[in-house]
Amino acid sequence: MANKKRMLDNFLRYVKIDTGAISDAGKIPSSPGQLELAKMVADDLKAAGVKDIKVTEQAYLLATIPENLPANHPAKGKVPTLGFVSHFDTAEEAPNAGVKPRIIEKYDGKVITYPNNPAIRLDPSDLEELRKCVGNTIITSDGTTLLGADNKAGIAEIVEMANYFKEHPEVPHGKIRIGIIPDEEVVVGAEHLDLKEFGADKAYTIDAKSPGMLDVESFNGYKGTIKVHGNVTYPGLGKGTYLSAWMILSKLVAAMPDKYWPENGEGRQPIWWVDGLTGGIGLAELTVFLRAFDVSDIEMLKGELNKIKEGLLKKYPRTKIEIDISESYKNYKCALDKDKRVVEYAMEAMKRIGLEPRPVSLRGGNDSGRFCFEGLISTNVFCGFEEMHSLREWVSLEVMEKSVKTIISLVNVWLEKSAK
Repeated sequence: MANKKRMLDNFLRYVKIDTGAISDAGKIPSSPGQLELAKMVADDLKAAGVKDIKVTEQAYLLATIPENLPANHPAKGKVPTLGFVSHFDTAEEAPNAGVKPRIIEKYDGKVITYPNNPAIRLDPSDLEELRKCVGNTIITSDGTTLLGADNKAGIAEIVEMANYFKEHPEVPHGKIRIGIIPDEEVVVGAEHLDLKEFGADKAYTIDAKSPGMLDVESFNGYKGTIKVHGNVTYPGLGKGTYLSAWMILSKLVAAMPDKYWPENGEGRQPIWWVDGLTGGIGLAELTVFLRAFDVSDIEMLKGELNKIKEGLLKKYPRTKIEIDISESYKNYKCALDKDKRVVEYAMEAMKRIGLEPRPVSLRGGNDSGRFCFEGLISTNVFCGFEEMHSLREWVSLEVMEKSVKTIISLVNVWLEKSAK
């Protein structure tokens, strides 16, 4: 169903382009490589027979696979336009430039080492998904950069889906819209996608991990700043006047209960973390992130921070502490419940190709959540990457093939159901 060699060749070209997102760049795309990749993918889609291809200066790529239903087809005029979405950018947590992909054919089930970075390895005894991939073609980086399979595997799979429908014109399908967007990793890309122009009735982001994974809910995501004001005076004569904002902020972070930090969270437990600590004696600040499936747990985390704040204000009454936290994205389960077909048909599509669906409560967020709350019911389907955002990132070519089969099966399920 998928031409694995062609898909691999495309994927290897895509990952070599530096598309690392840049927080607070103040522009879209946040990095120039995203537009470069958008133009490359547009050429690949054109070669695959895709129509109405548009690439904007902000690196939004929109395109159409036209409906091919005959006038007498029972689904004519009934099948919704399906959208498939992925993103150009890669995470900024690890180096992006100079990706050197490494292909391991017929993986033998042993520990995978990285010749250019002996400090890391992939040990199948610790990695269930790797154990399932014995005999597969595994792709990693050389260990000095991330691979970029998040989300360039999804892009390669969507392109391969387009090639399939070009090469199999006898397979009926409704109208398909393709949307590949910038800056998903810094949570701004989906916000500026014109959903009216995109024109999908239902959509799937191809941006989840392992085979069969299907996101059915997500964290609520909140982000904010904590600022502490101190007082700058000459330290040697600072008794009663000197007050270090940095010292107080460090005490605030130290007082945040360990049980809510990411390394201790699992299941439905809420988490928080901090980043971007800056400043000095007079002013110090950081960025704080809160994540929870239930909004009540977000409010609990906020309450914990305010308790810490009040305690510090009692001890250091001359300081000023500001906590400003706002919503980044919502748990989209309530939106998915408005049209359960989006999840149910995805599960059926997987079963039809022999995959066991794995509904996931995502301890994170994705573009599907934003789309849902803007009126486009959407969820997230696996594309195969593992150990994302890290130097250990890897993907199996055979799992990528399963993702392509799932996408094609999804198109078929919606067509068949619409014909009834």
